[in-house]
Amino acid sequence: MATRRRRKKDEMKELKPKIKVRLDNKTIITIRDMTKLEFWKEKFPNAVVISQ
Repeated sequence: MATRRRRKKDEMKELKPKIKVRLDNKTIITIRDMTKLEFWKEKFPNAVVISQ
């Protein structure tokens, strides 16, 4: 019988705040920082930040 693997609970990864961006009327993405928004603005000029 195999033994179960345990997750290390004491090593929690620090997550950066997430930013929601609406690319078009159907598509909403989540990015980690505002530098990524510049990348998406090139492809989708009408991209709008929804929440930070």
